[in-house]
Amino acid sequence: SWYERDAAGRPAVPWDWSDTAKLNYADRDVWRAQADAMEFWLTQHDVDGFRCDMAMLVPIEFWNETSLRLRRVKPDLFMLAEAEERNLFEEGAFDACYAWRMHHLMNDVARQRTRVTALRDYIYADRDDYPDSAMRLAFTSNHDENSWNGSEFSRLGDAREIMAVFTFVVPRGLPLIYTGQEIGYDHSFAFFDRDPIPSYASNAFTEFYRRLTALRHGNPALAAGERGGAMVEIRNNAEDCLMTFVRETGGNRVVAVMNLSPYAIHADYYTGIYAGMYTDAMTGEPFELRGRVEEDMAPWSYRILTR
Repeated sequence: SWYERDAAGRPAVPWDWSDTAKLNYADRDVWRAQADAMEFWLTQHDVDGFRCDMAMLVPIEFWNETSLRLRRVKPDLFMLAEAEERNLFEEGAFDACYAWRMHHLMNDVARQRTRVTALRDYIYADRDDYPDSAMRLAFTSNHDENSWNGSEFSRLGDAREIMAVFTFVVPRGLPLIYTGQEIGYDHSFAFFDRDPIPSYASNAFTEFYRRLTALRHGNPALAAGERGGAMVEIRNNAEDCLMTFVRETGGNRVVAVMNLSPYAIHADYYTGIYAGMYTDAMTGEPFELRGRVEEDMAPWSYRILTR
């Protein structure tokens, strides 16, 4: 009774996932057994939390009930849903979910199937669609994308670097670094077979991601969910290519200037109250953000400033 059955009476298999069987969530014993198994990992192995694959295929009532039980055992439990339905957050079952729509928009912007205005519209819509506490997993690659659609090198091309930076500064974003990205491994991993990385030697990609992680950890304004600062746009003359915005909280400010296009542009914008001296997060050098900025920007170029 713990499984749904096919016409032959065998446990039903969803799609072609032959290594799985469909659990019967109409049977409350399934709920209890699943929760018992999850609690085992908390009490016996002190895991931090769970990434719940295809979470939208399981009744939200199960997640709500089980999450409440598990948080009594581990109040700081972290729950990540590989889904992005709004009801995942309605009763606090999950802390974070995948930002799939944003990821596909990033791929489309990189390939010039859409313009930067679509990313901007997404950010504002996302703010209205989810509670302030909802963290959105932001990524340029993950296990599915890498294996089935190619590495970030093949999907994003010359936009790979700026899109990685974008995942670290986007409002509510919780950035994901997928296996191999920290050394620039341009490879689509075999999905079901062992496919090890030949070498983990540090290189320029390693330093790039070290700087990005230092940027995140050193600037509370970039925290995920409601802890970080909201996006305040600085209007500019090329908004179909250029994003200029500020995130600020608790005395910490981050200014992002990002030419998310394959075009060389002449940027022109006024910074107002945000003018002043900053540190360039990627070089560590001081940088003066003037009251009016006029500068030529190369394709896919960016500047992240902190103070």
